[in-house]
Amino acid sequence: MHWHSRIALALFVAVLGSAEARSAGAANGQDPDWPCIQRKVSEISSAQVWNGPPLDTAGDAWRDDSAVAELAGAIASRRTEMADAKGKIADFAAVTGADRNRRLTLLFAGVLASINAERSSIMAGIGRYARRQHALAEKIAGEAAELDRLPAQGGTADENTRRQDLTETQEWDTRIFRERERSLRYVCELPTLLEQRAFALGKEIGGQLRK
Repeated sequence: MHWHSRIALALFVAVLGSAEARSAGAANGQDPDWPCIQRKVSEISSAQVWNGPPLDTAGDAWRDDSAVAELAGAIASRRTEMADAKGKIADFAAVTGADRNRRLTLLFAGVLASINAERSSIMAGIGRYARRQHALAEKIAGEAAELDRLPAQGGTADENTRRQDLTETQEWDTRIFRERERSLRYVCELPTLLEQRAFALGKEIGGQLRK
């Protein structure tokens, strides 16, 4: 078996496994394009990350409080270190006065909405990424199949040129495929990291509530 055939076989197995996973996911009501080991959950619910007053009464009211909206966006961002976020929350709580619990609840409603929006965007990107990866694996397998049909030796000038071009293309496509696979493992962690951030911020904001 030629080296390009071995590559094609390995990628075919990857594609087959992906297809089986998508079929199983579809049968279970899951997104068939979801490639991550982590189970796909459409959004983080407040019950998972918040022990304070119900957020359903807050709605989008946090957007009407400019200080709350600005702070929610700042601390929800992954660019803000958690230690810095904790300091900002404490400073905010210190100046809320008698309206402390209501505004802190609004703050977390804004944080959760911001994190869920980012998480939703990332998850949609993961689905697109997976579909491109699946298509690339099939392309590489097709290249290998064509290479196997071309004579390894003694071919015509056109056949030899085609073989060289296909070999170079397959090598490049395979390199991209493998680099994407490594990147995908990291990207798949992001929704979980955002859930952990929401939980940590919920705990910190909740700890500032007056009992």
